[in-house]
Amino acid sequence: MTRVVVHAGFHKTGTSTVQHALAQNRDALAPHLRIHLREDFDPLTASARSWSVTRSDKHFAAIGRNALRFFRSIGREDTRPVLMSSEDLCGHMPGRNGIAAYDAAPDILRVIADNARHWFGPALDLVIYFSTRAPDPWLRSTWWQNLRSTRLTKDLDPYADDLPRAADLSAVVDAVRAAVTAQVVTAPLEDSAARPEGPLAPLLDLTDVPADVRAALGIPPPVNAQPDLGMAEVLLALNRSGLDDEALSDAKRTIRRLAVKRSNLSPHA
Repeated sequence: MTRVVVHAGFHKTGTSTVQHALAQNRDALAPHLRIHLREDFDPLTASARSWSVTRSDKHFAAIGRNALRFFRSIGREDTRPVLMSSEDLCGHMPGRNGIAAYDAAPDILRVIADNARHWFGPALDLVIYFSTRAPDPWLRSTWWQNLRSTRLTKDLDPYADDLPRAADLSAVVDAVRAAVTAQVVTAPLEDSAARPEGPLAPLLDLTDVPADVRAALGIPPPVNAQPDLGMAEVLLALNRSGLDDEALSDAKRTIRRLAVKRSNLSPHA
């Protein structure tokens, strides 16, 4: 059997920290695990994001085509588990591009699962894994991320009022479980963050990485976290300003550099 673990989300649940840890420890984990991050299947995540916005037949077909192309690049004789990690396998983050929920996720993951099964056949042991988070901190964190990355002009409360279904991550998991023939596993960030390997720990469990290997891993601090420096108010004011897009992006980069310097945040944040 070939175990394939698809870490498909959710946004703002420690996914960047997990991916940074996997990249940092790729060589140490290589004897035990085949790691594939977003850059390894970028056409697939691009088509998933596109379809979550357009719902066009063209973009939906691209999901299946790019999934199969990726799986065909994976050797079937290798006995090591396969781990894919990208929150964009659920489509775009809610709160931008007119997306109010993870409605696209079940169909995207069904197509990915179908193509994994087409390639690996009956030898496939497929697991869909989601890191989750309580609604209020998840909404605050996605609001912060969208302030940084888009021209969002809403305060937190009206933003949260627009996204009640998006914040109900357990309902999304249930919908995926109903749509996909695979084991679906979840772990709350509130629990995994306290483990020695942080939010990477549940994935190491699912891929049976030996204890001695786990103990020797270099686990980075959290990345892409919101600094407690009053930046949200500054970003909100900038988004509401008359700056053109280029000037706005430059201003945000400058503020981010200052925040990293003051708070010793990871430069990947």
